[in-house]
Order: sequence, then structure tokens, then C-alpha cells
Amino acid sequence: MTLAPETRVYRRNPDTGVWMAGRVKDQTDPGEYFVRFPNADFDFPVREDELRVRWDRPVADPVQVLTSGGNESGYFRNARLPFLRNLVAQRAASASTSALLSSAVEFFPHQVHAALTVLSDPVQRYLLADEVGLGKTIEAGYVIRQTLIDNPRAKVSVIAPDVLRRQWRRELVDKFFIEDFPYAKIQILSHESPERWSGWEGSDLVVVDEAHRLVQVTTEEASPYRQLAHIVHTSTRVLLMTATPVMSNHVTQLALLHLLDPNLYKWSDLAAFEHKYQLRSELASYVHALDSEFTYLLPDAIADIEKLIPDSDERFRELSQEVLALLDEEDELREGVDEADLKARTEALRAHISEAYRLHRRVIRHRRLSVTVDDPEAMYLPYEVRGRQSPVSLPTTNNALEAAQTMLMDWRSMIWDYLLDHDLEDQKAKYAMVLAVLSPRASGWTNDLSDALAWRINQDEGAAVRAGLSAQERALLAEPEVLDVERPLLTKWQAAGQEADPSQIVNALVTDLLPALKKSRRTVIFCGPGMLAGAITDCMSRRFPNIAALEHSDRVGTETSERSLVKWSAKEGPKTRVLIADDTAEEGLNLQEADAVIHLRLPWSPNQLEQRLGRVDRYPGSSDQRTPAPQYRLADEETGASYLEAWAELLVNGYELFSVSVSTLQDAIAEGLNGVWASGLEHGLEGLPAMAARVKADLAEARREIDKMDMLESIHETSIEGRDIATSLLEMEAGWRDTGQALSGYVDTSGGIGLRYEERTVDGSPNMIFDVSGPTPKVEPRLWRAARPWLTPEVSRGTFNRNVALRHPGTRLLRIGNPLVNVLAEAVYREDRGQAAAFRRLDRGYRGDPRAYFGFDYLVEADLTDALTLVGDHPDAVRALRRQADKLLAPFTLKVWVDAGSGKPVTDGKARAWLDQPYDKKTDQNFNATRLPGLLEVFNGWDGYQASGSSSESAARAHLIETKELSERCARAQDEARQRVAVTVAQAHTRQLAGHLVGDAESLLTDVTVTQTLIDSLTRPTVKVVAATCIVRFGQQIGMR
Repeated sequence: MTLAPETRVYRRNPDTGVWMAGRVKDQTDPGEYFVRFPNADFDFPVREDELRVRWDRPVADPVQVLTSGGNESGYFRNARLPFLRNLVAQRAASASTSALLSSAVEFFPHQVHAALTVLSDPVQRYLLADEVGLGKTIEAGYVIRQTLIDNPRAKVSVIAPDVLRRQWRRELVDKFFIEDFPYAKIQILSHESPERWSGWEGSDLVVVDEAHRLVQVTTEEASPYRQLAHIVHTSTRVLLMTATPVMSNHVTQLALLHLLDPNLYKWSDLAAFEHKYQLRSELASYVHALDSEFTYLLPDAIADIEKLIPDSDERFRELSQEVLALLDEEDELREGVDEADLKARTEALRAHISEAYRLHRRVIRHRRLSVTVDDPEAMYLPYEVRGRQSPVSLPTTNNALEAAQTMLMDWRSMIWDYLLDHDLEDQKAKYAMVLAVLSPRASGWTNDLSDALAWRINQDEGAAVRAGLSAQERALLAEPEVLDVERPLLTKWQAAGQEADPSQIVNALVTDLLPALKKSRRTVIFCGPGMLAGAITDCMSRRFPNIAALEHSDRVGTETSERSLVKWSAKEGPKTRVLIADDTAEEGLNLQEADAVIHLRLPWSPNQLEQRLGRVDRYPGSSDQRTPAPQYRLADEETGASYLEAWAELLVNGYELFSVSVSTLQDAIAEGLNGVWASGLEHGLEGLPAMAARVKADLAEARREIDKMDMLESIHETSIEGRDIATSLLEMEAGWRDTGQALSGYVDTSGGIGLRYEERTVDGSPNMIFDVSGPTPKVEPRLWRAARPWLTPEVSRGTFNRNVALRHPGTRLLRIGNPLVNVLAEAVYREDRGQAAAFRRLDRGYRGDPRAYFGFDYLVEADLTDALTLVGDHPDAVRALRRQADKLLAPFTLKVWVDAGSGKPVTDGKARAWLDQPYDKKTDQNFNATRLPGLLEVFNGWDGYQASGSSSESAARAHLIETKELSERCARAQDEARQRVAVTVAQAHTRQLAGHLVGDAESLLTDVTVTQTLIDSLTRPTVKVVAATCIVRFGQQIGMR
């Protein structure tokens, strides 16, 4: 092979036997190179067989580099050390999870916690079950990016509903920069096309969005569950994402958990799983009664819980006694006891039960109630969602609406009369759901209504497509027998539709919307399924050419819909933008930028309306969107007697959908929905609002049951979580200017590695742009050559300011995890340039002979050696354990100076400050070839220099171990971790004995053992030299050669 210029080489001096380090400058002839040795003024010709090349691993001992004459200009030291320390600080802040820092998102504790929980676990198979709107996509995005950072050629698949695929792509590109990894295989697959999943078996990571949609099965052989199970069971890492409550259905839960762990959760054990599930429901009821406000219930609740859990749960016994100790003989609060103390102890007891008896410990569930709480002492802002408000009515006098409502009421009246006349009331439930499907299509115009009935009667496929009928709706319409009275009614409806002028109807509808549209710059109009969205778009485009009327619908297809969404969401663009959507925009999309929301139609299922409202009731995009978006609905206020008004009244007053999220109640809502529409069929218009009280009561009961189970499954204070990483990240970000100075100093052309850059505004965003295609910087040529294919123009520009990146989507952050920064970091850790410096420093007040000092920079980090013996020395395990360790003990750097003459550490603050000053040619002179004899004279030759450097490092290391800064920091981390792990140890043993309630205790015991081993080693950290310096102090009156 041919050595490239700047390659680090070593040559043994044939006269002295001393190894000298140098750098290749050019090749003279085959077999000979010109080599520049440190501090020499010219290049030496050296035969190839006399040269040795160091392997591509980090330098093991910079002291050897220093004392073998490998020191280079002190300016390299000035450039390298600040950058090295900043890299260690970034690693400490992120617990070696660089995706956190290099992703363009805001930091929120629950999202950081979820991502770190997954990434610091050697077994990365998790269910992300946060409530809707809490940012599960962000959590998954962190995991995806870190997987790609760890393995840039990874195979990653995301399986999502088709309507969300492009949004996923946009989020991953703009926020998590998956295009940084051109050699990775990344595919976003569709729920609806399982036949295209083949080929993605054996993925490094599979992410399944809206996973609950694919597990609504009763057997493992059902499609597409069978195909999904094959994909995830053959893949290394799995993230299942769902906001469905954990108590929804025991079969659904087994189906989900089987995907995570097919050996532990088997379909053949369904009966046993159901029994375990029922016991947990009973336990949840008792835990729910642990409420400090009702002191008289506490003793009985504790006694009931004690009957279900293992007798050996000492932690439960200890915490419950602490609660009961605050009560008197009458089960009231003892005199002089603070209510807050009882509340704290009760919450501690609840938290223990939750952590010890969670159904599966690899389920992460955060709730809005806990996440959106404002902590006045925290650095970070609370995670807030926009909230909701009751809709304002937009009255219409449109004759088409009245006609459509009359048609619907005629159909209902004829059907109910027929059922009564023929003693078929027992068929009420089936016909009620036909009424449900027809009802929203009787708003706006009649076309979709008659098309829906045409499908029911004639199985007219074209009519079904025009009406936007889903597979579920088609089944509901087709299930009950078609009655004789329906066919003449359809004929009448179709004739009326032919006589009406659709353009006039739609034009009148648009006019009805103007009071709301005039108040908003960015509006969403939800039209529901069918052709109405397209008709509204066409009309608005003709009437208002100066606004952006953007369509998101089946009619225009997914590509155009995505472009409409991007244009509607963009920061720059037309002043007024309206997104007109059918049902394709009602699930999964992020529409929180909306200034107003208009409902032309209200879905027949409250669960569908919840999905729709959840598009806007999310974390806001800016501070201008911290309040709920105004809601409007089309209203039949003139007659008042319509299914439109009756259904709206029930949604507002019964389901209370416009007040609070009911996402966790979807099963209860679905179970009761047939009865609601049956009341509407039987009692007509009055039947729907009459159900309000019953609906509220049923949902209140369902919410209580869900709260009970959620109390067991939701995330509490994690026992061995370690440091608050979210706060550490924010503290790191506050010093973004320091990060910028450290990196720019390292790449600087005067003193650094000479990577040219410029600051320029790109698309309105201030960027630092690096010239990676220009002259090769002063780094190891093999390293740079290997990195160049990854250093695209996109990854080679970015910002240090996170706020800039957040304001300008697609702007990269120059942090660890960015490919360019990672290459520079690798050069810092791997190369010896800047690791060794030797120079003399003038001290005008010094009197005496030249005095030498050695300075050593140390990296201190937790030792993984013992823990790795428990999990295997696999790269994935090493990375996961490193993150665990860094959460417990943040890596840090320390510097020790040693007086070479006495062999004692320099402890005087003033003397240390003098030694710590950067290299400056005004007072400092590098020991180049001319001055090198002066350095060796101080040590009486090379042997003395090397011996002094070695003995000084030993003295420095001994001093370091004795210093309080190191010992106290490590001991404090160990003590804090031991306190936390003690609780987890108890919970692990409890889970082992509670097999009737949980099923994964053995893996937790293993993980706890690993964590204990890590903690035991915290007071024996790895201490590594990362830089060595020799400074010779001399006075002005004393000359040196």
C-alpha cells in the first residue's frame, strides 16, 4: 500500500535506538518517503522498511507519544483540548446517546426518559403507550436515529397507516436527519399493504405505529397479524406504538405482548393470561382506593392488596406501615401530622405497586395528567397541549341541508314503523348502525347520502367510492336485510339529487363558512368522507384566488395531499391558507398549527371525532398556539329539529368531546355506541340527546376502571434512572456558544486541523458551512478518506443554536451524532496530533534553573468490565451498558500537574493557573528540532526524559485517586445509585414471586444484577490519559539553547 501525505509514521533512530514520530509529506520513489519529524525544519528521506504505522485505534498512552519526541506545535494542543472537553461534556449530558443532541427537537423529560430507557437496555423490544399527543413519534425518532448512528448501514422499517407514511418521512428527514445515512436501508411501509412487508425480515429495528390497528384479532393466524409477527420476531429491535389503554382487552394485550416476547407471552396460554389479567384488575381496584384524602379507606385497601400480592413483599410492608403510622385509632390523620406527608407516603406506596406489578416491564406509558404538570423548579418548560373548546355554531339556511335532514328522518321513520309493524324490534341494533352511517352524510348536500343508500340496496361500487364508505361502514350497511320501503325512497332521493344544482349548494356552504374563515390565517375544514371536500376546494379556488385552498383527500391522492399539508404548514407562504380535508386527515396528522377548525360534518363515531380533534389538540408549534384553536360547526339553527343538531348536542354534553380527550375511553365508547344509535332510531331526534346522562355515567365508570389499571402500568419515578438527563441536556444547550467555539477552534486554519468553513445564511437560517471537498485537513488520511462518502454537503452545514434549528426545519445541529462532528471526534480520540505538547514558557519573575512540569489530562468514566461478563461483549450490549453507566456516573475530565523535579503534584492555585494558560508564542517556545537539545538537557537525555514522564504520570494518577474531586464524585454517584437500586432489587424479587400477576421477572432480575455490578464498580472508574504536556519554566535572565 502507499502511504498518503500526513500519515503518522514511526522510525527508530539507528544511532540511539529511540523511536521518533513523524508525518509523511510525499513519496520520492517506490519504497521511499519524505518524512517531517516533529520540530524539524525540513523533510527527511526514509526507506519504507524503516517506517512503522500505528493501527487505527485510539492512542493508548499519550505520555509515550510525548516522551518519544512526538510533540507538535502547542497550537494543536490549544485546538484539541477545549474540543475534547466539550465532546466529553456532550457525552455526559446525553449519557452517550448522541441522537438526543443531534436531533432537531425540543427536550421534554418524558420523551428523553422513554428513548433512554429503550436505548440503555440490551433488549430493545418495547411498547410505547403514551397517551395521545405526548410525542411517541419523537421518542421513536430518537431510537431510530441512534440505531443509525450506532450502525450507519442498519436496516430500519416503519409500518404505519398509509395516510401517515409521508408525515413519518417528513419528520424523520427534517427532525432526525435520516438522510445522514445514505448506506442504511430505511423503508416506511403501509398497514394496508402487508404483501409488501416481505424482505424486511431481520431488520435491525422495526417501528409499528398505531399498532393496535393490527392486533385486533382472535387468533395468531389472522392477517395481517401473522405477517407482522413474522417481521418483528425476526428483527433485533422492536417498538410498538399505541395510545390504546393498557386495559382495553386481554386478547389485544396478549397479541401486543406476543410481538415483544413470543416465548413469554404465547397464544396457547390465552386462558392463563386472562386469569392473570382478571387478578390484576382486582388489584387495580384496591390500589385505586389508596387515596390520602380518604383516610378511612386506607387500612382496608392495604389489607385487600396484601391478600393478592406475595407475602415476601417486604417493601410493600414497609411502605404500608409508614402510611398507617400517620393514622390514629379512628383512621383519621394523627394530630400534628401534615397532610402533605401522608400524601407523599401514599404516593410512594402506589409507585412501588406500579413498578413491582406492571404487566410487562417493557411497556412505557406516560399520561397527560403527569406530563403536563408545571414544575416551577425545573429548567424545562412544561409539556403543554393546546386543549379544546366547545364549537361555535355557523348557522345555515341552505335548503340542501334541510332536504338532506328530511330524507334521513323519512328513512328512519319508515324503517322504525316497518320494524314495529312486523314485530322485528329485535333487529333494531343492526338498523341503528345503518342510521349512524347515513347520518353524517345528511349534512351539506344529498349526494353522499343517496350514494351510501345505493351501496346498501344495490351494492353499487361506484356509489360506495363516491360516498367514501370504509370497509366497516360497508359491512354495517349491508348487514341488515334491505326492506321494501327503502327502494322507492332511494329512487326519490336520486331524482331529487339530479334536480339540485351541486354548484349552488356548495357555493352556499362556502358562504356559510366565511364568518369563521375571515378570522383565521390557517384553517382546517373537516368535511368527512365522500366528495364534499373536493367540491368545497373547487368552489373556494374559484371564488377566492388570492388564498391557498389546499385539498387533502382520497380524490387527489396521497402525494398531492402531502404537498397540500406541507404548503399549509410552512412558515412562509400565502397569508391565508385553508386545508380542506376528508377523512384521510383525521388520524395521525399533526395539524396543531391551525388557527381555527371547522366541522362541516361530525363523524357518527365519537372515537373518530376524538381522532380528528387530536390532530389539533397536540403540543403546539409555537408560543402563539398555547391556547385552544377555535372550533366551529355547521348548524341547522333555523329548524333546530335535525339529526345534525341532536348528534352535536350529545357529542358536546354527553361525550364531552370538545372539553377533554376521551382517547383512553375508545373501547367503552365503541361498546355503548350501538345503544346510542338504537335510541336515535327508536325515539327519533329526541333519542340522541336523551342518552347524554347515561353516556356520561358510562364513561365516568370506564374512566375509573382505566385509571385503576393505568395506575399500575403508567411510569412512576424509576428506581435506577440515575441523573436527570433532560436537565443535563438543557444545561448543555445553554452553552451552545462554547460548543461552537470549541469546534471552530479545532478546525481553525491557524492552529487547528485546517478545515475551512464559512458562516452563511441558508434559506433564512444562519449556518456554519464546512468545505469538506476542499483541501484535506490535518487528520489521518485513512480516516478522512473513509469518512468522505458520508460527508455530504447537507451534513457538512448546520448550526450550534438549537432554537435556530427548531425555527428552520431541516437545519442540522453540529453536535455529536452529526456525521461530520463524529469524524472530528474520532480524530480527536484516535490521533496523537495535539495529544502531546512540549514547550518552554517564560516567567519574568522566575529566578533559578529551568524547571520542568508534566501536565496530564484524564478522562474518568465508569468501568464496564465486570458488567460485560454478565451480558456478553457484543457491540450492542457495550453501547447499552455504557449509557446505563453514564446515567449513573457522568464521564468527566480532570487535569493534574506534577513538578518533574520533586515528583509532587502542583496544588497551588496560582501556579496551576499559570501552567493552564494556552500556548502563546509571546511567552512560549515549542521544542522544535533546534530547541530539543535544551529539553533533553533538563532531563539529562532521552532516558531521563522518558523516565521522568512515566514517574510523573504515576504520581499524578496516585494524586488523582486521593483527591476529593474524584473520590467524592464517584462515591456520591455510587451511594445515590445504591439507594435507588435497593428498591428495584426488592421489586425484582417481588415480581419473581408474583408469577400469578406478572410474567417477566427473570429478565428484570438479570438486569438488576448487571446494574448492581455497574454500581459496585463506580468507585473504581477507568482513568485514562488523553493528553500530556511538558512545560519548562525559565526566567528571562537564563538562556536556553
